[in-house]
Amino acid sequence: MQPFLPVYAPLSDQQIKHIEDMADQVLAEVGVILQDDPISHEAMAAVGARIESDKVFTKGDDLRALIAQAPRQFTWYGQSPECDVVIGEKPLYAPTYGPPVVETHDENRHQATMADYEALVLLCDRSELLGTTGSLLTIPHDVPEEARPIAMARAHLEHSKKPMCGSIISEQALRDVAHEVGTDPSKCHLMHMINTTPPLVIQPNPLRCLRAAVELGQGNMVASYMMMGATAPVSIMGALAQGLAEIMVGLALTQIYRPGAPVVGGLFATPFEMQQMGPMFGSPQSQLVQIAGAQLVRRLGVPCRGDGMLSSSKLNDAQAGYEGAITLAASQLCQADFILHSIGWSEFGRSYNFDKCLADEALILSSI
Repeated sequence: MQPFLPVYAPLSDQQIKHIEDMADQVLAEVGVILQDDPISHEAMAAVGARIESDKVFTKGDDLRALIAQAPRQFTWYGQSPECDVVIGEKPLYAPTYGPPVVETHDENRHQATMADYEALVLLCDRSELLGTTGSLLTIPHDVPEEARPIAMARAHLEHSKKPMCGSIISEQALRDVAHEVGTDPSKCHLMHMINTTPPLVIQPNPLRCLRAAVELGQGNMVASYMMMGATAPVSIMGALAQGLAEIMVGLALTQIYRPGAPVVGGLFATPFEMQQMGPMFGSPQSQLVQIAGAQLVRRLGVPCRGDGMLSSSKLNDAQAGYEGAITLAASQLCQADFILHSIGWSEFGRSYNFDKCLADEALILSSI
């Protein structure tokens, strides 16, 4: 599945420099909060950052030098060699992550169970499109909360040999899942979704999970999910500058802990809809942030994340198809290396729709 178009990179050199200069100004003058994690503070101080309480002030060029140690591409190992994939070689499609609700073929919308979770793993395993079965596909509400990370990991291990993601519920859950999988520190078996909390905050749990994953030799995906007009500037360039500052700190931390650690970077933003007081998916602004964000992340020398069939629609209808298609098109135009939420996303990400999984996959396969 090779891309048939060249990478679309809309930003001029002057525009790139302007955004990077703004990000550097944010890092030096405003700072990024690394919340309640002294180890992260010590790590940043060791490479020249200034620490004031939880806030870290640093130079953008210092972070870029650290991030440059990360690999431009790396292998993500499955349970058998034929399922291994290379991140950074060509677009890798991944399933939706995190909805608490599922909608099955008979239009039965309900809180997900372990049976639903296993069905989704099987669907991902049999997919011609997906290179991974992901993780936290939905939340199995019939399993006690403390037992869910291992239960979900076992579902992936029992029903698929494709690469999978690790748990970021807590540092202990991450380590437990890595032990269950039997990870080798010299090979990336698990990817972990590490999100910042805009504006300009990384919370304690993501910081600890990022560090634990690196210590175990596993991969991280450091991303900023911004709502323009609420948690980020309303302008596209302002949002890009803020998000770039946030992820540069996270990306640099991986290389401080272990130079050469596998990591993916991502910038995503969507307008904040004041009528419904929530994000509006499938907008032109999101497309521009996706495409320009990939251009900025690639300049750091790491693979970049994209997003798939995102939509605000509550149904698998024309709105869902249109909004999803234009969001996916942005990821394809910039040839994002890791396309998350590729299939099944519904209802602002609150629901995993089985019928939409099939429709989304058919659409994507026809476009590549």
